[in-house]
Amino acid sequence: MYSWHQALWQQLQQARQAKHLPHALLFSGTDGCGHETFIEYLAASLLCLMPTANGQACGHCRSCQVLAAQAHPDFIRIATADDKQTIGIDQVRGLSHFMELKCSYSPCRVALLPEADALNHHAANSLLKVLEEPAGQTHLLLFTTQLSQLLPTIRSRCQIFRMSLPAPDQAIAWLKTQQTIQEPAHLLTLASGKPLTALSLDSGEKLAQRELFLQQLQQLCQGSLTCAQLSSHWEKQDRAELLDWLLQHLQQQLRQQYRDAQGWELYDRLVELKTLATHPLNARLFIENMLVLWVQYQTRRMRTKAA
Repeated sequence: MYSWHQALWQQLQQARQAKHLPHALLFSGTDGCGHETFIEYLAASLLCLMPTANGQACGHCRSCQVLAAQAHPDFIRIATADDKQTIGIDQVRGLSHFMELKCSYSPCRVALLPEADALNHHAANSLLKVLEEPAGQTHLLLFTTQLSQLLPTIRSRCQIFRMSLPAPDQAIAWLKTQQTIQEPAHLLTLASGKPLTALSLDSGEKLAQRELFLQQLQQLCQGSLTCAQLSSHWEKQDRAELLDWLLQHLQQQLRQQYRDAQGWELYDRLVELKTLATHPLNARLFIENMLVLWVQYQTRRMRTKAA
């Protein structure tokens, strides 16, 4: 378990020991911090027959063994299929049936939804029924990077745990244990404080991709590239990752010019785009829209300087 999750882990274990752990727990936080791993640890802990003193799964009991083999009868994971962008109503109906069954041999049944914001409209409404009429000895664990995308009625029926970015000293200490090639503090800055993202940037290929994208952004503003050309070049890249690179680049500019109202307006608009990063829209159109916003901002910025 990552060090920055220890405090939340202890909080949950105290609630569990006092038999006050809620039926539905909704975790929210940014990606690149290992939050999903924390929730998987929690699921394993709840299913374990002989948890350790600090509540972690033992890793040896029958429950832990079948969970590791992905064959646990008291556990279900609901996520988007490889060829889908959303979680459908049939999947949630299957979840509802699962929650009504009796435990096979674990102390409870556990359902994990690591992409709760991917629920389509009908699936979200179906999930409300599961939340409104919880079965005994069940726990529903949800995670989202976009809490605002969930229905208010779903949020109100869960206990929400907001998982913040790790403290920089914790993240840097962890990165040092990974024996990174580059300076951990520099990597963490590039990753906007997200340690797992920082580690991925330590690979030469990923960092080179980021640097190429930023170089091409400059060429775009100079007129030697067009938005269409650049979006065509990057259309197969992860859209959320591209957007993160642009946001990080903008953040660095805003640290130097904090009073740049136009920059903060652009920042808000790019954050709004995040909700569409995994939407089944045309990738090239999404990237082109992002780039147009950037060019418009840079154009206004240059005009303000010239005035």
